[in-house]
Amino acid sequence: MRAAQLVAPRQWELIETDKPQPVADQMLVRMERVAVCGSDKPPFCGVHKHYPQPPGATGHEGMGVVEACPSGRYREGERVLLWGFDRGLFQEYVLAKDDGNCIRLPGDLPEEKVLMSQLLGTVIHSFYKLGNIIDQDVVVIGQGPVGLLFDAVLCNLGARRIMAIDPLPYRLEVGRQMGATHAICSASQDPVAAVAEITGGAMADLAVEAVGIAETLGLVPSLCRRNAQVICFGVPDKDDAEGLVPVKMLDLLRQELRLIFSIGPNPDRDYRPALDWIVQGRIDVTPVVSHVLPFAGIQQAFAMAFIDPEPHQALKVVLKFP
Repeated sequence: MRAAQLVAPRQWELIETDKPQPVADQMLVRMERVAVCGSDKPPFCGVHKHYPQPPGATGHEGMGVVEACPSGRYREGERVLLWGFDRGLFQEYVLAKDDGNCIRLPGDLPEEKVLMSQLLGTVIHSFYKLGNIIDQDVVVIGQGPVGLLFDAVLCNLGARRIMAIDPLPYRLEVGRQMGATHAICSASQDPVAAVAEITGGAMADLAVEAVGIAETLGLVPSLCRRNAQVICFGVPDKDDAEGLVPVKMLDLLRQELRLIFSIGPNPDRDYRPALDWIVQGRIDVTPVVSHVLPFAGIQQAFAMAFIDPEPHQALKVVLKFP
């Protein structure tokens, strides 16, 4: 079978490797779709030190069709959102645990649409940690796929004003489609002044940091009112594999901000309601998926996502297996 292997920073190769065989408590899944995630960026861009990476690493947002399940818990031909798999998903076949945590997916919706249950579920996971959202003023820093889904969930849950912040105008346009009430281009506007104007000086009740770099983390205290809540969602490993990021703790302290860290998720508690929202049409994830490329185009997919996204207007890039 074919697998993709990151052999050096910014260099993918397609290799041949053995097709795995299921044993007790495992099932064999033929991959249909796998998405490129922001957390795939650090190893691709050379932040990690060890190359080549294992075949298939670091793919983790995937779905496929059950080809064999010795226990019979899942039927052959069932489509599943993967959880508890044994290897990175950038390859044609994987083994997954048959413990019931893989979420069964409907067969009558586009694959890339139901695939977004994974990322949406990870976003939903954050909201169990919060209180009321109705009538809250919220800033969402970063309008990549995660930030866009935060816009949509906040809209569903009744936030009053959803202020999207990003340096790329095309992302802000999609943010409007996903529920943002205000779009702030940080490349041409002062985000702090913009939020102050929108809120009449009150500033945000809740901030979502969906980037994970020092610049955006450092912006948070100036955007928030005193005692505001902050969801720290962006993974801070973009420049350092251990996540070392300089932060002015005194600014956070003076604002008495309540930091909420979230990475999750739990498949049944988070993926299942995310799938329900997509199936019911409560959230249209279509604008988030900007490109679907063949699996053999993984090098192009990563370049579009992480090296030069603006010319392609790239958001969530999905790989399609033959």
